[in-house]
Amino acid sequence: MAFILMGRGGRQLGRFVVNALIGIVLLFLTNLFITPPIPINIITVLICAIGGVLGWLIILILYLLGVAFYVPA
Repeated sequence: MAFILMGRGGRQLGRFVVNALIGIVLLFLTNLFITPPIPINIITVLICAIGGVLGWLIILILYLLGVAFYVPA
């Protein structure tokens, strides 16, 4: 089984998984420093999981501009 995953698509799948984990961790770490925090819901987690670091950056920029993911106080 491991031999099959290390084939042609295995390396790309591994990179995708690592990038997704980094994006989700960055989302959680960002919420430690931003007040009010970015709401963590299925949409933000999926964007970070699919986009990775780039997805996290898009969420952060849209949040800071007040365009999306903004919860009024």
